[in-house]
Amino acid sequence: MKSWIRGLLQTAFAIVLLVLWLRTVSLGEVLGHARVHSWLALLLMFVLFLATSLIRARRWLLLLRPLAPVGMVRAFAMNAGAGLLNYVLPIRSGDAMRGWWLWRRHRVPPGSAVATIVIDKACDLAGVAIVLAVLAVVAATGLVNAPRGLLGAAALAIALLAAVLGTAFLGPRIARSRLARRLLPERIAAGLAGQAFAFRAGARGLWTPALTGRLAALTAVALLIDAFNFSLLFWAVGVPVPTLKAMAAYPALLLAFAVPAGPGYVGSLEVAGSLVLGGGLGLSPVVAAGAIVLYHAVTAAYALVLGFLGFLLVGGRRRVRSVGPRRIAVFHCGFTYSGGGERIVIEEVLGLRRRGFSVECYAPTVDASRCYPDLIDEVRVRTFLPQLPRWFPFREAVQMAATSLLMPLYAWRFRGVDVILGCNQPSAWIAWWAARLIDVPYVVYLNQPNRLVYPRSIDRETGWVANADYRLLAAVVLRATKFVAWADRRSVQEADQLLVNGDYIGDIIRRTYGREAIDCPAGCHVALSGFPLPLNARFSGGLTVNGYPIRRPYVLLTNRHYPQKRFDLAIRAMQEVRKRHPKAQLVIPGPSTSHTDVWKALVAELDLNQAVLFLGSIKEDELQKLYEGAAVYVYPAPEEDFGMGVIESMAKGVPVVAWNQAGPTVTVARGTGHLAEPLEVSDYARGITALLDNPAANQATGERAFEWARRFDWERHLDTLERSILEVARLHEQVAKEAATA
Repeated sequence: MKSWIRGLLQTAFAIVLLVLWLRTVSLGEVLGHARVHSWLALLLMFVLFLATSLIRARRWLLLLRPLAPVGMVRAFAMNAGAGLLNYVLPIRSGDAMRGWWLWRRHRVPPGSAVATIVIDKACDLAGVAIVLAVLAVVAATGLVNAPRGLLGAAALAIALLAAVLGTAFLGPRIARSRLARRLLPERIAAGLAGQAFAFRAGARGLWTPALTGRLAALTAVALLIDAFNFSLLFWAVGVPVPTLKAMAAYPALLLAFAVPAGPGYVGSLEVAGSLVLGGGLGLSPVVAAGAIVLYHAVTAAYALVLGFLGFLLVGGRRRVRSVGPRRIAVFHCGFTYSGGGERIVIEEVLGLRRRGFSVECYAPTVDASRCYPDLIDEVRVRTFLPQLPRWFPFREAVQMAATSLLMPLYAWRFRGVDVILGCNQPSAWIAWWAARLIDVPYVVYLNQPNRLVYPRSIDRETGWVANADYRLLAAVVLRATKFVAWADRRSVQEADQLLVNGDYIGDIIRRTYGREAIDCPAGCHVALSGFPLPLNARFSGGLTVNGYPIRRPYVLLTNRHYPQKRFDLAIRAMQEVRKRHPKAQLVIPGPSTSHTDVWKALVAELDLNQAVLFLGSIKEDELQKLYEGAAVYVYPAPEEDFGMGVIESMAKGVPVVAWNQAGPTVTVARGTGHLAEPLEVSDYARGITALLDNPAANQATGERAFEWARRFDWERHLDTLERSILEVARLHEQVAKEAATA
């Protein structure tokens, strides 16, 4: 009741101030001077208001971090909602609401919540007091002319700061004093004492030298931006005021928000603003009044819009899921070609759905015509942001960059998700942002370390992008390598769990990022029986694909047409193989890239036009037929991290020839193919020739390869992935249950 009485008194006081103010100026002239002369300045003011709101949310988040896992979005929303309530009901209702929200969702004790709120508020008040005190001291030296009222404003700010800190730190002593016990009922006095002690304990736990420095830095930056933002007001109304002079006047105006005021600070802001702009900046009463009315309108609009958004985002009690399917969001860097990384994500999404999970897949960019067109429609990939038109220059690069940079603006889409799975970069970075903003756990799956930061020697030698969009993206990112390296390491190291694509690359990732990881190698679909096909289906006859006649026995190569895949080594090996098997062909399916013509030129140079067939894009069922009917599968990439083509061919009972280094050392077991000495083309050719020389031995090798491929069945991959997701989700829910029962 006393709060409402105080609110009514403040409202009456505001009306009196407004009446007195209107008696000093003409309302018509004031509105004339409040007209906007530059809408660009007004737009920039809104942008800077948003920036300082984010900074203050970050500052409060630092105070909350030891108490509860509050995300950035929720901290921002609570600040915005509280700001609106304080604006409409100036009885500190918004601050009380912040404490209630913290208790309802995170079970933060009221005393500890109050400690964070008071310290958060005191930071801005301390910044204002320090700036005004410094300005008063500088003015006292005679170096600059002191505006009227500067000394009084500095004294008022220091007095308000002393009152806030004094009340906070003397609260326990006041609460347990005889006077308080005598005047207050025992229950209320005991509750007040408990809250006061909780506040002191919370403040002591929060206040450390490192934290103090970070709070001071954030406060200084926010105050500086706000002061510059205030100077834009005069650009907006078309009044010439020096920027530094306007910025110096801003801290004094802030005191209008610290003293008791009516709803929406009506009256108090007009009077204080007219005094500051008139006395401090020397503007005429009408011009000062017009400028402050426009400023009041802008701040009111911002408080209303942002406050309404805050109420939408703040959420209620933290839910603990006990029934229903788990909701999983899978992030991938893009679906623009048919690569191994894309195939892994597709199999994960479809496999988890088969197991009863509710799974949605997101990517910065999608091109269904180029990425497993027979499968991608079933995945139903969503994009993080609306897609640019296809004619837009460097469309894919722009979409990936925008998705990575604008994550804070669309993180709200993932509220209610149980776990996020970020597959490679920048998906891990996007998942990291979501985890920090909306308090959701995330798992990272890596096929390799970030190759922009940790390039392989083959990448340095040949380059690793054959697409203009990705070349542009790489050029831009490489100019910000330090930031990219920091973001990459941070997002991987802070993941709730890290999964890696097998032993070989897993050891490299563990050393690179300095953290534990779980081996979860890529998979293949292995039939119960039926492979390898009979010898006559692999060593005689032929087939036609995309209009190309293919003679059996043929050698198959299915990598992407990228320079680091080193098709040239397999082509040169076929030149040796043809000396003994003159009809043998090397069959290479897949869409062309800018590097395909280089290999075609090599084929022509070696006079192998009839021996090497580039089939172009083919359908999934045609690819599977090629796997089944191949006599040998070759994998010429010398530094491949895993190599899905290897296990996919073995799943069809086809022997493999690869190099005795990198990924194939894990995927090609003894007796399932031939591992040649690295980069020894003659040894590589001998392995192919031996498997073509003896069909019976080839068949036996294929049988061993088929059995070995069972170790890489997709269901094993999904078992490991499912365990990690459930473990992370349960741990997160356990924290929520403990908070709910505290």
